[in-house]
Amino acid sequence: MFRNLLPYCLVLLLLSAPQARADRFTVEDIEVHGIRKIAIGTLLNYLPLKVGESFDEEQSPKVISELYKTGFFDQIRLLRKGNTLIIDVRERPAIASVTVKGNKEVTTESMKDALKQIGMTKGKTYNPKLLEKLQQELLQLYYSLGKYSVRIEAEAEQLDEDRVAVRIDISEGAPARIRSINIVGNQAFSEEELLDLFKLETSDSGWFPSDKYSSVKLSGDLEALRSFYLDRGYVKFQIESKQVTITPDRKAINITINIHEGEPYNISRINLTGDLVVPEKQLKALLLIREGDVFSRKRIQLTTKLMGQRLGQEGYAFADVNAIPKLNDEDKTVELTILITPGQKMTVRRILFEGNTGTRDYVLRREMRQFEGAPYSASRLERSKIRLQRLKYISDVKTRFERVAPDSDQMDIVVSVTERFSGSFNISAGYSEAQGAILSLGLTHDNVFGTGNRIGITFNNTRAKEKYEISYLNPYWTQDGISRSLSLSYSKTDAAEANFSNYFIDRTRLSVGFGVPLSEFNQINFSLGLMRNDVLISPFSSTEVFNFVIDNNEDYSPGDTPSGDTYDGLFASLGFSKDSRNRLIFPERGALNSISMEVFTGDLDYYKLLFRHQSLFPVSDTVTFSFKGRIGYGKAYGDTTDLPFFEKYRAGGVRSVRGYEPNSLGPLDSRGDPYGGNLQLITNSEFLFQMDAFGGADTFRLGVYLDTGSVFSDTDAYDTDALRSSVGISAKWFTAVGPIELSYAWPIDDESNDKTKNFQFSLGAPF
Repeated sequence: MFRNLLPYCLVLLLLSAPQARADRFTVEDIEVHGIRKIAIGTLLNYLPLKVGESFDEEQSPKVISELYKTGFFDQIRLLRKGNTLIIDVRERPAIASVTVKGNKEVTTESMKDALKQIGMTKGKTYNPKLLEKLQQELLQLYYSLGKYSVRIEAEAEQLDEDRVAVRIDISEGAPARIRSINIVGNQAFSEEELLDLFKLETSDSGWFPSDKYSSVKLSGDLEALRSFYLDRGYVKFQIESKQVTITPDRKAINITINIHEGEPYNISRINLTGDLVVPEKQLKALLLIREGDVFSRKRIQLTTKLMGQRLGQEGYAFADVNAIPKLNDEDKTVELTILITPGQKMTVRRILFEGNTGTRDYVLRREMRQFEGAPYSASRLERSKIRLQRLKYISDVKTRFERVAPDSDQMDIVVSVTERFSGSFNISAGYSEAQGAILSLGLTHDNVFGTGNRIGITFNNTRAKEKYEISYLNPYWTQDGISRSLSLSYSKTDAAEANFSNYFIDRTRLSVGFGVPLSEFNQINFSLGLMRNDVLISPFSSTEVFNFVIDNNEDYSPGDTPSGDTYDGLFASLGFSKDSRNRLIFPERGALNSISMEVFTGDLDYYKLLFRHQSLFPVSDTVTFSFKGRIGYGKAYGDTTDLPFFEKYRAGGVRSVRGYEPNSLGPLDSRGDPYGGNLQLITNSEFLFQMDAFGGADTFRLGVYLDTGSVFSDTDAYDTDALRSSVGISAKWFTAVGPIELSYAWPIDDESNDKTKNFQFSLGAPF
């Protein structure tokens, strides 16, 4: 109270002082006394008086008031010495420290940001009014989160004449839980049906109810309720009121929502008007609602969005498409007028990138199909976004437009990218149900020095396999987008430990590959290479393994017991792919079709064909349906008797038909071990759900799936009854150590001799 009266008391003192009773005078100089922390120039900038101007006692309240508004001073006096105006001040102390204790619901980082916004940080001038304001705002924030029993104590301790320490102690208390949610006024739909739209729930809704009150969530639920009615024709629907009451003990909340439904309206007529720069027939083809249909705000909004995108394809970046409803209350109809205002055709002046701290600008720019200096095209920009999203080191892409001038036909496009983990040096140990203990050493990077090139130097050691590999990929070996890859690898495999027939194989492989883009979606891939396979067999190997080695080496005769053989050869591969998926990791729409053929010649002659398909359909904003299919076939030619046993196709496991042990499906050898086959058929159908609680949309998916497949000795051995299926749930993470997939499956047509496994997981392979 005293501080509030202080300025007026000082004014009275000024009026009664001998200096202040002087007549009006011209200020020839201004002196400031008592200032230490604040620059004199800063004070003079706030002073509503300049040297050379006239001044008298009637102007004193205004001068003092303006200086008090700065918040820098506790006391201000105006004095006169001749024609010099003296401003005598006492500064407020500076904040030496700010400590916050007891906050859990609101993070410390969020708290610091709030303190910074109001100037309550170390080094700033302390203003007690701001401390009171902060305390009230924090109370309201906690109330909005359902923390009605929160207690906040904010105080400042004077350390010395110039410094204070600010302390904020918070006792959050237990959150209030929702006891009841009632909707009053509904007739067309039951309360149960409407409450299913809400994210907020009552405490008795189940095992893990979302019963913690939040004003933000309630606002979202009310908007969902409004959308529900407006999408079903109730154009006059209103939320008349909402009451949120808390029990006296502040532990329970009751919510009552009063609504007015009105009656459903139908569309009587749809008019297209404005500047129809696109043929009217094409615009009408985009209508998602027709005359006679029930009014639906959602379908109308989607229609205007599609029309805006169509105008964008013609270069109208700032087109405005508005749907104007005209209600007829007598017959309960709506006449809908869609007004087209295209604006100017735009030309792109510059394309700017932001967020690419680790990726060079040209690496992103080469993916753009919208060019600088060219007319704007919505379809080209959308394709550019998809190409950027398909880079493994980019997780998200957003764009915004900045007009060069209000009436200009030029604009800049700002492309904001979010980079993801793209590789690292790692030393790790782990365990896999398919591979046993795992030791991995490696340097893998998909974006070396920000160039977009990939390099990998890896060593993997599992119970079944030991592998060393060096690889390199340049996706833009030429400016036209021809890629080149180099790979050198050496591996040692114990097939029995991998659930194959009993044998050992050491493989050395060197290859060079090229990818040639034919269009935005189509590409041809081909490679050449050398390969050596050193096969070691034992008395425990199967008859099929022994027979293959004997039949394909002139030095052996029937009845011999060879210990193995070495097979040297050349190989070449040719493939074609069409890929329209919107991203490589967790795609949400599009399709992939690829077919490839590998031909091997040398000591053994054979070929392998592989067809892969994937289709993706967005069911909703957070649900995607994925269908995958794979057909593989291999056959020997020339003098080679059969597809080598170490090249046969396998099925079963987390990356194949889940619910069955890895590689266990299909023909068995003479010892009852999986032998593999020349024909492979596998399909995977899966609904994938985004789960924000476990990670962002680009890092986690929960799936519900149906897998079907098997392998067969050859095409003439195909039997539908031999296919195996399973249903189950899966979880897929894209983590810093690589992709991780967990699955729990229930085989649905297994037989007694099948090897099943409900829980399976895998680390490292792509999804």
